[in-house]
Amino acid sequence: MEIGNWKLEIGNWKLEIGNWKLEKLIFIQIILSTFFWTCSALAQDNWETYGYAKYLFSSTENDLLSKNTLTDHQIHLRLNNRWYATENLTAGLELRLRGFYGGLVENQFLTEQTVVTNYPYTNLGSVFRDKKSSLAYGQIDRLFLDYNFGDWQFTLGRQRIAWGTSFVWNITDLFNPQSILDFDYEEKPGSDAVRIQYFTDVDGRLELVIKPSPDRYERSAALLWLFNNWDYDFYLIGAWQYDRPVLAAAFAGDIRGAGFRGEFKMSDKISRSQLGSTFIPFINTNYSDSNVKSISAVISIDYTFASSLYLNSEILYNSIGKTKNTGIYAPQAIKAGLLSPAHISLFFETAYDLHPLLRGDIFVLFNPDDESMIVAPSLSWSVITNLDLYLIGFIADGDLLSEFGSFGKALFLRTKFSF
Repeated sequence: MEIGNWKLEIGNWKLEIGNWKLEKLIFIQIILSTFFWTCSALAQDNWETYGYAKYLFSSTENDLLSKNTLTDHQIHLRLNNRWYATENLTAGLELRLRGFYGGLVENQFLTEQTVVTNYPYTNLGSVFRDKKSSLAYGQIDRLFLDYNFGDWQFTLGRQRIAWGTSFVWNITDLFNPQSILDFDYEEKPGSDAVRIQYFTDVDGRLELVIKPSPDRYERSAALLWLFNNWDYDFYLIGAWQYDRPVLAAAFAGDIRGAGFRGEFKMSDKISRSQLGSTFIPFINTNYSDSNVKSISAVISIDYTFASSLYLNSEILYNSIGKTKNTGIYAPQAIKAGLLSPAHISLFFETAYDLHPLLRGDIFVLFNPDDESMIVAPSLSWSVITNLDLYLIGFIADGDLLSEFGSFGKALFLRTKFSF
């Protein structure tokens, strides 16, 4: 049925209004969210709805994308819902709606694949606008049931599984390792998984996570043991990931008031069929050319002075990391489960409260082999209750094929209202 710019297809659950499309999964998201909101209003004790709305402005200079400065705008709405069905059973639904407009959308290669998270079975989301300079989509990134009884906790569905102790390179987070450059996704993507936890005591637990997938390289199964000794938390992990065995360990404690953390991960040789090609197809070498095991390690130390001055430093070591032309191996590093394609990576950060409501921060990512770096100064300001401003810049330097040489420069200004 068509009425002017309106087009409705009942069979495919699709509604078109001009160039905008609302598909089946968007309908499902709206219906579920409305249901959660309605129940929240009717039963305040058992339901909770919260979230935020954000606007992000960016200005980017990158000669690989355009000779001109690119300006972009992003609107982001997040809704988090909880249903406390009983004292032991909780259901969660969280979704995000994002709209992009500007030069990066128009000039960046595969923008949709870059910003939309893919899941192995169903994405529970839909792109409802994808034009030359604009993109809009919605996606459910949390949908789970959580049941706890005594010392046991069972979680089924799309959930955030956060492992690891380091702030920058948490290599033992096998399910959703974070990137410090992805500053605008605080929650991080969820994983479609089954999670069973048994709490051995106040400071310890055993945890089993199974993440299925039709692709054997995306399947994961991991067992974690957390215990405390000598005032340190220790993590031991055995897993099967990327179709190969993985052993990992981590610790977190302090030395004379300074936070001291470390992580270690070892896995078998990486399959060439898993990695695919580099950014430049005619370069044939890749991580699978090494017949040795892949070993990664992180050491981190941080300290906060009484004056609020904060210092943090980390070093990341990858045994199979590259020392030259590092930037072109970035997609292979991700598929290999590495947080950086480099052999050695360094991180330095300092922060200070300029005012109780204003905090300044600057961090540096540095590759000592190819001498490329990113410097990121930032300011965060709590304007009023529930309203925050955040200003951050990325300034990259290095040769074109180095790890950070193709990043260019970028400035971001974000406003965030929480509710």
